[in-house]
Amino acid sequence: MTKKLMMILCAGTLSLSACTGYTPNQNAAIGGLTGAAAGLAAADLADGSDTVKVAAALGGGAAGAAIGSNVGARKCTYTNGAPAPCPTRY
Repeated sequence: MTKKLMMILCAGTLSLSACTGYTPNQNAAIGGLTGAAAGLAAADLADGSDTVKVAAALGGGAAGAAIGSNVGARKCTYTNGAPAPCPTRY
């Protein structure tokens, strides 16, 4: 893929992450797709082999899904790990 096409694809997937009001599962899916695209783009720009591209896409997808599932969770805890009420305007 050309660099310009990869940049357009990455910008498109990153713009999806700006949407709000999704469930944690939807956020995880969007995060996984975005992470996989970013990992693939980084490996492609570095002229990695096909194995490196697959590994980068899988790693980016896993990281994106983990981050995406926690976006907007609004879970507050005390320092001992017990659930706590979130402060106002949090």
